[in-house]
Parts: sequence; structure tokens; C-alpha cells
Amino acid sequence: MKAHRAILIKLPKDKCDTAYIRRLMALTNLAYRGYEAWVPDLPMTIQYQLYNFKNMKSLVFGAEPKRWFVRAWVPLKTFRVYADGSRKGDRNAPVVLDFRSSIIRIRQVCRNEHGYVVELPMPKWVVDRLSESGDVKYAIIGLKDDEPYLALTAEREVEPYQPSGYILAVDVNSWGHGIAWGLVKGNRISSFKQEGLNVGKIVGLYKQAVRRERRLGALKRLGLGDTVNAKRARRLVKRLRSRAYRLIRAEAVFLARKLTKKALRYRAMVVIDDVDWESLKELFTRRYGKEISKLLLSGLKGFVKLLVTQLQWYGVPYEFKRLYSRKCPNCKHKLTQQKGRVMICTNCGFKAPRDMVPIYWVLTPSPP
Repeated sequence: MKAHRAILIKLPKDKCDTAYIRRLMALTNLAYRGYEAWVPDLPMTIQYQLYNFKNMKSLVFGAEPKRWFVRAWVPLKTFRVYADGSRKGDRNAPVVLDFRSSIIRIRQVCRNEHGYVVELPMPKWVVDRLSESGDVKYAIIGLKDDEPYLALTAEREVEPYQPSGYILAVDVNSWGHGIAWGLVKGNRISSFKQEGLNVGKIVGLYKQAVRRERRLGALKRLGLGDTVNAKRARRLVKRLRSRAYRLIRAEAVFLARKLTKKALRYRAMVVIDDVDWESLKELFTRRYGKEISKLLLSGLKGFVKLLVTQLQWYGVPYEFKRLYSRKCPNCKHKLTQQKGRVMICTNCGFKAPRDMVPIYWVLTPSPP
């Protein structure tokens, strides 16, 4: 089985011609649809390597555009030069990974000038993936919020291991209170923890940004949109929003890495809560409002994607299963919530903290 992981690297904007990259992205859109449009003033080597990708539906794991005129990221081949002097890949590839000098060279993709090269320091992420027998065969380049980025995709052959009998259950429906996870062996929960997201802090930052935006709108309506106060407010809004997104991203990355390591340590089978996204969206919208619910849902989906990607990379077996928090795991009756977020079943007497109930759904029933 082939597993993949990717990293996004921001490119220096002063060294990249965004208009040129945008033209290459338009050609990629055509390539997805099976067309070839040869442009006289663009380097033929770049166009050749673009249309050399046989599978036009994937174009090296890029997102297929759903509409015309939507910009698609440009697929690129890589040439790897390793520390021992060995080489892999096409020598004419636009992206060169030089592990001897710890440098990435991007040739004639950032600007339409003959022989133009942009050099970047080699991220530690790439070296780590190489040490895990991964290989970075492909890259894609494109614009995100009008900023140039390079994405590298590592590929690795891996087979899932045979589970040892442990099950790591991950309840993502408790995102509003942090991620709840439990390590289960047979009919016993050996460890349980709830950790992660500080929703209050994120909501506070977002509300501050909204208040500043309203003040900025008032200044614009008064014709003061170019004043010092307006510019200061605009910068502050951007910082507050960026900080909220960074906090969510950092928590998602930390938790995905931690849970993957725990699964590897116990050679556990991972069971991930199969989230009912529509119900969760309605819950978040009622509790926090439409905009904040979008922010939290994007963070939750990002966490699940990161977790699955890392599990696949290390060969950890996993499955999605609905882990309920308001249904009894013994008799399937609806649970009643008491004080302190304690759930009790009036039918069979089951009782547990609400955030721990989903973990009971993966327990092996005790023999009669």
C-alpha cells in the first residue's frame, strides 16, 4: 500500500511572479479537462512536463477544479540528489532536492526568465520523511491568498501491522471540550484522557476580530478608511484571525501526532468517531454562531485528515465507527444527563461521564 504525506512551504513573494504562476495554474486547469494549450511565450520544458502526467484526473494529488477558470495547482516532478551522491528522478525536473547542500532549487517556475532559480532551505520535515524510507517524487506549486506556495508530497510503501489486541478509540465529537481518547484492552479501559482545544480562547479571539471589523467598517463609511487608525485596525483584525486559525491548526497537529505515537507504542487498532457533520454543524451554530462554527468545523475536519494521513503513513490499522455519547452502549437506549455531565441509562443502569461514554462503544462484551 502506498502512503502519502505533504508539506506546504511558503515561497518568497519578491522572488516569485504571481502573474506567471497564475498562468501556469490556468494551463493546469485545462490539463485536468484533457486539453493541451501550447503557449509560445512560456518555457516549453515546463509545458512538456505538465502534459507528461498521464493521469489527468489526479495530476499528482492536486484538487481537481470543479468549474472553469478555477485555478489549479501546477504539478512538478522532482530530481533528488542524496548525501551519498546517488540521484533519482528526471534531471530536467523543475524542482531539485539537494540533500548534500540541504537546499531546494525551483527552476524556471517562479518567473518566466531563462535559467531563473529560486533556492530554499531544506525543511527538516523532508529529511525526516527520507529517514522513514519515504521519497519525494512530486511537488505542486500555486497561489494561496495570492501568496506563492510549494507543496512537497512524500510517498512510501507500507503494510498495516497486525494489532496486538489494544484499541485506541478517538471521540472527535467532543471537539468543543477537547479531544477524548481511550485505550481499551478487552472489556477494560486502561487509560482515558480529554485534552486539546481551548474553544473559549479561540472564540474570544474571533469575537475581538469581529468587533475590530465593525469599527473599521464605521471608519470606512465616514470616509476615513485610509487613516492611520483604520490601517492599524485592519492589521489587528488580520493578526487576530490568523492567531485563531494558528491555534486550531497547532492543536490539530499536536493531537494527531500524539495519538499516532500512542497507537504505534501499543500496536493498537484505532477507531475514530464517524462524525455526523450536519448535526455537529447545527450544534456549533446554535452554541457559537455561524462564522465561529465554520472555523471550528474546519479545524475538526483538519484534525481527522491529519490523523488519518499519519496513521496510513506508519501502517496503523484504523476504521471509522459511530461512537455515541447519548446512547447506551449496553442496551442502546437513550441516556439521561445528570449534573456534572454524567450520563445514566434508566433501562439498564449504565452510568459514565458523558465524554467517556463513546469509549465504552469499543469494549468487548464480557462473557455471560
